[in-house]
Amino acid sequence: MALPQTTNTRFQNAEDVVSDIHRRIESGEWPEGHRLPPERELAALYGLARNTVRSALNQMGGDLIRVVGRGTYVRAKSGGGVPGLGRHMKDASPAEVMEVRLIIEPQAAALAAHRANSDDLAEIEEILRRSIAAKGIAEFEHWDAALHLAVFRATKNQLLIDYCEAINTARHQPHWHRLKQKSLTDGLRSQYDREHSALVDALKQRDAEKARRLIHQHLVRVRDSLLAIDA
Repeated sequence: MALPQTTNTRFQNAEDVVSDIHRRIESGEWPEGHRLPPERELAALYGLARNTVRSALNQMGGDLIRVVGRGTYVRAKSGGGVPGLGRHMKDASPAEVMEVRLIIEPQAAALAAHRANSDDLAEIEEILRRSIAAKGIAEFEHWDAALHLAVFRATKNQLLIDYCEAINTARHQPHWHRLKQKSLTDGLRSQYDREHSALVDALKQRDAEKARRLIHQHLVRVRDSLLAIDA
């Protein structure tokens, strides 16, 4: 695959790569269904490390679909993923979203503990670092969602990844953001940081049962804090 041309922009970090990929998609240079160059070629294109490029791809959420063994594609706006799932998640109440998360995410975390490779774990650790360093609720919510998505990506199961991307659609709704603004105290934010850190440690230890238990406890806390405000 021939490398696309870059502008004269100097790319310094993952956010610069995200902006450039968005530009290519919006301009039609990379249309729906377009297969992106492999990570190593994108790294050469932007003059950045592969880990930085991987972080940028992970930040793009529902704009891209990553198919194990086939590559990364621009997601069709009218399709892709699980039909109707994103729409239903968008309209779901916080109580419905949390109920489904508690059913699915513990098992996904256990699966990730078995299947995550060294690159997955490095990416998860980097996102955790950014989550802990985040300033303000909006930035924290972005990296919180990215962390959960990175765990799902480590399962290597595209249906589970699509599910998590749909969950993130719900998290972008104004009602969800208002609940987070009201519920996320400094004390609760610190607790979430500790719980995320413990989860990442369990994944690194390949302890599936511990990962399952920790994510369940974390989601119960998230549910209770949100629904106490929404009651």
